[in-house]
Amino acid sequence: MHVFKLWLPTLTVLCACAGAELNQARATDVQAAVLAAEQVGANDSPKAALHLQLAKEQLVSAQRLAADGDQNNSNLLLERAKVDAELALQLARTEREQASAREAWEKIRETKQQSAR
Repeated sequence: MHVFKLWLPTLTVLCACAGAELNQARATDVQAAVLAAEQVGANDSPKAALHLQLAKEQLVSAQRLAADGDQNNSNLLLERAKVDAELALQLARTEREQASAREAWEKIRETKQQSAR
């Protein structure tokens, strides 16, 4: 069920642009980047969630532009969406790694305190 929730927006987006001349290769790259960001927890980090939401909105806007025949701006928005999704992915990873590092330092501190007793 969880996987279905992740793919539902993607399927909706694809169906909405069935007649459009959207650059499918770029759109697929954006969708993959969005999915990757979601899987590493971008929705749990405020900064990452913001960029993830921007990527999704830009993807939808790119589809609208493609449907209206504006390929140049559609492609530009797809590129922006991909960059925002990749940034969301990196922000989420960084936050997760920082949390792990903080935990490790806390354990080291506790171990030092225990050994000093």
